[in-house]
Amino acid sequence: MLIKKFLPFFMTALFILPTFAFPEIQEIKEYKVKGGDTLWDISNKELQDPFLWPKIWKENPEIKNPDRIYPDQTIKIPLYLLQKEMKEEPIPAQKPVAEKATAPVKEEVKAELAPVKIDPIVNKNIYLASGYIADSISGMGKITGSPGGRNLFGNNDVVYVKTEGAVHVGDRFYIIREGQKVLHPVTKQKMGYVVEVLGVAEISKFEYGDTIAKILVSFNEIVTGDLLDTFSEMEPPVVSTPFRKPNIEGYVVAAKNLRMMNANYDIVYIDKGQKDGLQAGDVLKTLAVGAHIVPNGTIQILSLRDNTATAIVVSSTDAVTAGNRITRLE
Repeated sequence: MLIKKFLPFFMTALFILPTFAFPEIQEIKEYKVKGGDTLWDISNKELQDPFLWPKIWKENPEIKNPDRIYPDQTIKIPLYLLQKEMKEEPIPAQKPVAEKATAPVKEEVKAELAPVKIDPIVNKNIYLASGYIADSISGMGKITGSPGGRNLFGNNDVVYVKTEGAVHVGDRFYIIREGQKVLHPVTKQKMGYVVEVLGVAEISKFEYGDTIAKILVSFNEIVTGDLLDTFSEMEPPVVSTPFRKPNIEGYVVAAKNLRMMNANYDIVYIDKGQKDGLQAGDVLKTLAVGAHIVPNGTIQILSLRDNTATAIVVSSTDAVTAGNRITRLE
């Protein structure tokens, strides 16, 4: 009788207990837009990765244009994207058991210096996204749209592409865009165009006459009409210190602000290159030219072409812009 009397309480406890012991993981969060917010900023703040902003956009189909969100608008944040897969650590190999020697011989042990690890000047994404100056831009194809009908793309999005020649599943391309036209600030001679590298795409399948690719990584927003270019593996330069300080005189011919992850990087393009003796890792001083000539920054060479080079501003007291002179860093 006692068991029957308390049985209803036991049954109720069984239903209530899981609620306390195993709370559900919140997968969607409602966020109220504040003045000045962008999907990029919201993604960075809520998902710790600004490049996930297209996922927020997809979660909110009522947002027709991702550049137009308004204060007090409520949007959904897919928090499940925060879940990271844990990487398994390799199991260390078991050390072999040394056999006992019958007549051990004492050997002189010489101390060896551990190799010094030298990091690249910048990470790979910044290196690729920094771009370069080219005489002209043709491309090997372009992005023509997407199965979902959208025209703005990011990491892992699927797009339709049209290529100039035959391609195969697994072929990769850089996604590029023609940037600003570059005229030399002094001679006014045309030097070419800044090529913006936006990401990497890989051909994934052919379906109903369409060629479909997946965007493996995006450094900036990608849109319908962006071009495809030949892909080759490129690594950022690794240069030991002290960095070279060549005696070079020239000009900054173009500049841009590169927005990557949680930081902005100032990238400049100069009118000197490989043929002038420059090397990756070289550092130069920049001078603002006006009523007076004033040092305003230090740049470091990232990549080179024959007559131009791409550099990153490593320090500055004012904006480094086209028309600034470059000279030896003393």
